[in-house]
Amino acid sequence: MPSSANSVSSSTRPEAFTAAGVFADAQVENGYVRANWQAIRARLRAVGLCGGAAFVLTGLVDIAAIGVVPILWVIMASRLALAGVAWLLVRSSLRTSIPVERIPGVRGQLFVFELLALPIVLLEVWTVPGSAAFYTMSVLLLVFALYAFAPLLSGSSLWLGPLLSLPFMGMVVAGHPNHLRLIATAMVLLGFANRIGWQIAVAHARHLRLAWVDRDALQKEVAERRSVERALEQSELHARLLFEDAPVPMLVLRLRDGAIVRSNQAAQAFLDAADPTRLSPVWLDGNGVSRRRDALFSRVVDGQALSPIELQLRTSQGALRDTLVSAQPIAYEGQECVLVGLTDVSDLKALQRQLQDQSEQDVLTRLPNRRGFNARARALLENEGQALALLMADLDHFKRVNDTYGHRVGDEMLAQIGALLGAHMRQADVVARFGGEEFVALLAIDNAEAALEAAERLRSYVELHPFATSAGVLRLSVSIGLALRESAGGAGELSALLEAADEALYRAKHAGRNRVELKLLSS
Repeated sequence: MPSSANSVSSSTRPEAFTAAGVFADAQVENGYVRANWQAIRARLRAVGLCGGAAFVLTGLVDIAAIGVVPILWVIMASRLALAGVAWLLVRSSLRTSIPVERIPGVRGQLFVFELLALPIVLLEVWTVPGSAAFYTMSVLLLVFALYAFAPLLSGSSLWLGPLLSLPFMGMVVAGHPNHLRLIATAMVLLGFANRIGWQIAVAHARHLRLAWVDRDALQKEVAERRSVERALEQSELHARLLFEDAPVPMLVLRLRDGAIVRSNQAAQAFLDAADPTRLSPVWLDGNGVSRRRDALFSRVVDGQALSPIELQLRTSQGALRDTLVSAQPIAYEGQECVLVGLTDVSDLKALQRQLQDQSEQDVLTRLPNRRGFNARARALLENEGQALALLMADLDHFKRVNDTYGHRVGDEMLAQIGALLGAHMRQADVVARFGGEEFVALLAIDNAEAALEAAERLRSYVELHPFATSAGVLRLSVSIGLALRESAGGAGELSALLEAADEALYRAKHAGRNRVELKLLSS
């Protein structure tokens, strides 16, 4: 939907409307429908309930009055179809708001409802006995009703009046070829109804939409005025609150020696100072090194503001706070000073650390992901005297599980594999999901036999483990590629282990799966 400014400025021009009186721009028209949905849905509900009920009850009256005539059942079936569309309109009208993508559907429902009424009326005239005057008045009422609801959602309904009137006039002429007075009267009445109804419908459609444009412009003007008033009030409030009652911790530091000459209440609370005269924060850089305040703010000597920088600040009570510090040179009581603003970002830094941890964890299995594995494996790799084993495990025929039972069951099994690995590996081992159905584990070992035993134990446990899933108990096997490092390999060692384990896994897969293959990493 375009902005209100665009809709207000463009919608009042004549070219902004179609000949049917609706907005030429579909996005603007949809915006009008959304903004006026409460009124529109009330009329849709009335159309669906009253119109659907009227057509069904009229059909029942015809059957009761005339009897069981096959054509009446055809008409009744059409009436029931119309009642079905009416029910869709009622359901749509129950929505308290409507998204843009649903507007064309509701617009189509109303048009189909109106369109279905035409053949029902024409079949009624053609088959059910009745006077031409009665049917003419009935068609006139329907024509006016069609024009009354034309501006509601779409201008397409304007054409339904002529679409009903022309076949009906043909029926009148065919049924009463010698009754010129009746033919002329029906033609004049229907022509008048269509001409006047069309003009009224177009004028009504434009009126509704222009009223919305005016209301939108007025609301925007009121909102802008209120915004200006709020800004003025805020400015006055800040002038009163600044300096002492400002919610932002602020200090006034003497530029010459960095001494605090004034602080507000927020700063005193931030620095945990019971006595405002004894404020003594210690400024630390990112490496925890203390920095003199006069050196920290030496950049403002030339009258330049200090952009926010991140420092750790040790309070009067010894607590450390992650703080964004900004500074602005000012003159205070005849002295060159610096106005310092403090922003506590300790929670943000904690959240960043939490997000960092989450970025290294696989959501499904709760194991580290590839990135987390690389970070955690570093400590084991740096122990040059320690023999290491890297297990690369791949679930056999796991694609069949997804294809047969669906990805939901596959995810359940992967989660259980993750729990199994997490429970049966030692605390010092590094276990991770490497992607898809592939898992890795880096183990500190004493010798190759211990590594093979651990890999074989894992393979056997997976093979025998009953995986309880929503599809029942399933079984799996696993192929494992095992790479060994008996001495430090230097730079790129993790890549070499992974490559060797991957090669061993490839051999295990091609040797029949559900087995362990070993590759010794060369020194």
